[in-house]
Amino acid sequence: MTTAPLAATATSMSRSVGARRRACDAAAMDATAEVPAELGALAARSLAAGDALDALKVVGPFGGPHALALRGIALAQMGAYPEAKAALGRATRAFAAAGAERARARASAALAEIALAQREIGEAWQGLVEAGDALERAGDLTNAAWARLGAARAALLEGRVAEAERALAAAEGTVTSDAPVFTRAALALVRAEVHARLVRASSARRAAAQAAAWARASGHPLLTAEAERFLRAHDEPVARLVQGGRDEPVRLADIEALVAAPAGRVVVDALRRRVLDGGEVRADLARRPVLFALLEALARAHPAASASDDLARAAFGVRAVNESHRRRLRVEVGRLRAELGGAGVVRALGNAYRWELGAGVEVVVLAPLDPGDAGAIRALLSDGAAWSASAIGAALGKSARTVQRALAELSLARAVEVTGSGPSRRYARPRAALSIASQMLLLGLALPG
Repeated sequence: MTTAPLAATATSMSRSVGARRRACDAAAMDATAEVPAELGALAARSLAAGDALDALKVVGPFGGPHALALRGIALAQMGAYPEAKAALGRATRAFAAAGAERARARASAALAEIALAQREIGEAWQGLVEAGDALERAGDLTNAAWARLGAARAALLEGRVAEAERALAAAEGTVTSDAPVFTRAALALVRAEVHARLVRASSARRAAAQAAAWARASGHPLLTAEAERFLRAHDEPVARLVQGGRDEPVRLADIEALVAAPAGRVVVDALRRRVLDGGEVRADLARRPVLFALLEALARAHPAASASDDLARAAFGVRAVNESHRRRLRVEVGRLRAELGGAGVVRALGNAYRWELGAGVEVVVLAPLDPGDAGAIRALLSDGAAWSASAIGAALGKSARTVQRALAELSLARAVEVTGSGPSRRYARPRAALSIASQMLLLGLALPG
């Protein structure tokens, strides 16, 4: 959703050439003149319909704070973020000086949405939460909901699903049945995104279908396209299922059925480095990558044993295994046994190890479509937005060194485009344009438990 909050309450209406001509005539080219209310509403309705150029034509001759705010939102819709931020910053300061709290909160929410579009996630989250609260206090419930939907998306980008759920719930509490159809479409789309991340495939599809219908009814092309992209992505592979030498892509609905299976099937979740049994987490190795690499190798071989040297190569990333690696492997296997608790036993068999579970228990590995650090970054950049290296690291929970190494690899392969230099350097994938929901599916799922 790239439309900023000031446009959220607008609905589509016909705009004549004569109305636009009267707007230019009325301004008398006064750089300090405020846009008349009727023309401001006309511009807002153009923005709500995704027609930023038409809105710019209406407010172009005016220079008051409301005109600046509308101009900033139109420029943001067109991707001219520096100019948009400058206009909205001036508007925000003018509204604050005049004590116009509702208008100031709306402009602040628009600035925070630009931060979200530029993938400055921390700044966006803080700004959208504060703007949502301020707008609710000012009685502007529709725009309060809009800001909170943006906050939910910011939280999703950093994998904070619980916070995204809370922001979504807060937005739902301020959207009534008579809210503009455009706002209801946006709410339904974010609901679909959150449910997809939580592997609730059926409810995600229902919400996305409703979002698409409402978006089409609103006449907003950008929101319609994003809802339709979600529906297409819902039926595309989002992970790989590995079991007994079989390796095949699976859809979100397949994963929902997999993790909801009763006891008797253990899922080694390589998306989140966890072990699931009957939908419950038996071991969480998110912060123990070496131990998880060992477990994944054991799971892929199950019910057979894995040679010690193969495990060492998998865990330590080495080609030639020496005695030092073997000693270290014995130590790490001991740590893995402690982490697994009651989730089976890792038994030593001479120069091999086997993960032994109860009789009749099957083991499956749920793996990402594109493994490795570079794969995670490719998934993060799949929305087509330009990210800074620090924002990539924060979103993926990876060190600056790891991110820089993977970005260098991707740049060498021309898999990313680099713009700017120093603090303004940004990375993007050529021709990438997935919705945030598609991106979340590729990045990994918050599996139940």
